[in-house]
Amino acid sequence: MSEGNLRAAIEQMEAWMADPSWEPDPEALAEWHTRFQAAVAPARTSEGWTDLVARAHALGPILEVRTMQLTRLRDEIRAELDAQERGNRALRGYGASSR
Repeated sequence: MSEGNLRAAIEQMEAWMADPSWEPDPEALAEWHTRFQAAVAPARTSEGWTDLVARAHALGPILEVRTMQLTRLRDEIRAELDAQERGNRALRGYGASSR
Protein backbone atom coordinates (compact mmCIF):
# COMPACT_ATOMS: atom_id res chain seq x y z
CA MET A 1 0.00 0.00 0.00
CA SER A 2 2.84 2.38 0.77
CA GLU A 3 4.15 2.01 -2.76
CA GLY A 4 0.72 3.06 -4.01
CA ASN A 5 0.70 6.07 -1.68
CA LEU A 6 4.15 7.11 -2.85
CA ARG A 7 3.18 6.60 -6.48
CA ALA A 8 0.08 8.77 -5.92
CA ALA A 9 2.18 11.53 -4.35
CA ILE A 10 4.64 11.47 -7.25
CA GLU A 11 1.80 11.48 -9.77
CA GLN A 12 0.31 14.51 -8.02
CA MET A 13 3.61 16.38 -8.31
CA GLU A 14 3.94 15.32 -11.96
CA ALA A 15 0.46 16.69 -12.64
CA TRP A 16 1.32 19.97 -10.94
CA MET A 17 4.54 20.30 -12.93
CA ALA A 18 2.73 19.49 -16.20
CA ASP A 19 0.24 22.31 -15.63
CA PRO A 20 1.85 25.63 -16.63
CA SER A 21 -0.91 27.56 -14.86
CA TRP A 22 -0.40 25.76 -11.54
CA GLU A 23 0.29 28.07 -8.64
CA PRO A 24 1.52 26.50 -5.41
CA ASP A 25 -0.80 26.57 -2.45
CA PRO A 26 1.21 26.39 0.80
CA GLU A 27 -1.42 24.29 2.57
CA ALA A 28 -1.72 21.83 -0.31
CA LEU A 29 2.06 21.54 -0.52
CA ALA A 30 2.37 20.94 3.21
CA GLU A 31 -0.29 18.23 3.04
CA TRP A 32 1.41 16.68 0.00
CA HIS A 33 4.79 16.73 1.77
CA THR A 34 3.33 14.99 4.82
CA ARG A 35 1.79 12.26 2.66
CA PHE A 36 5.01 11.91 0.65
CA GLN A 37 7.23 11.59 3.73
CA ALA A 38 4.88 9.07 5.32
CA ALA A 39 4.96 6.92 2.17
CA VAL A 40 8.72 7.00 1.51
CA ALA A 41 10.09 4.84 4.32
CA PRO A 42 7.66 1.92 3.94
CA ALA A 43 7.98 1.99 0.13
CA ARG A 44 11.79 1.55 0.22
CA THR A 45 11.39 -2.21 0.39
CA SER A 46 8.87 -2.46 -2.45
CA GLU A 47 9.62 -3.87 -5.88
CA GLY A 48 8.82 -0.59 -7.60
CA TRP A 49 11.14 1.52 -5.43
CA THR A 50 13.78 2.05 -8.14
CA ASP A 51 11.17 3.23 -10.65
CA LEU A 52 9.60 5.58 -8.11
CA VAL A 53 12.98 7.07 -7.22
CA ALA A 54 13.73 7.66 -10.90
CA ARG A 55 10.37 9.38 -11.40
CA ALA A 56 10.86 11.56 -8.33
CA HIS A 57 14.39 12.52 -9.40
CA ALA A 58 13.16 13.39 -12.89
CA LEU A 59 10.89 15.99 -11.31
CA GLY A 60 13.85 17.76 -9.67
CA PRO A 61 15.02 19.83 -12.66
CA ILE A 62 11.43 20.68 -13.60
CA LEU A 63 10.74 21.83 -10.06
CA GLU A 64 13.93 23.92 -10.05
CA VAL A 65 12.85 25.73 -13.23
CA ARG A 66 9.37 26.34 -11.79
CA THR A 67 10.91 27.62 -8.56
CA MET A 68 13.15 30.03 -10.47
CA GLN A 69 10.17 31.29 -12.47
CA LEU A 70 8.11 31.87 -9.34
CA THR A 71 11.04 33.55 -7.59
CA ARG A 72 11.55 35.86 -10.56
CA LEU A 73 7.83 36.70 -10.60
CA ARG A 74 7.86 37.37 -6.85
CA ASP A 75 10.89 39.66 -7.25
CA GLU A 76 9.20 41.56 -10.08
CA ILE A 77 6.08 42.06 -7.98
CA ARG A 78 8.15 43.24 -5.01
CA ALA A 79 10.06 45.69 -7.23
CA GLU A 80 6.79 47.07 -8.61
CA LEU A 81 5.33 47.45 -5.10
CA ASP A 82 8.53 49.18 -3.94
CA ALA A 83 8.35 51.57 -6.91
CA GLN A 84 4.73 52.35 -6.13
CA GLU A 85 5.58 52.99 -2.48
CA ARG A 86 8.41 55.35 -3.46
CA GLY A 87 6.04 57.15 -5.81
CA ASN A 88 3.42 57.44 -3.08
CA ARG A 89 6.01 58.85 -0.65
CA ALA A 90 7.16 61.32 -3.28
CA LEU A 91 3.59 62.44 -3.91
CA ARG A 92 2.97 62.86 -0.18
CA GLY A 93 6.17 64.86 0.12
CA TYR A 94 5.29 66.99 -2.89
CA GLY A 95 1.81 67.63 -1.48
CA ALA A 96 3.25 68.78 1.86
CA SER A 97 5.75 71.13 0.24
CA SER A 98 3.24 72.69 -2.17
CA ARG A 99 0.92 74.01 0.52
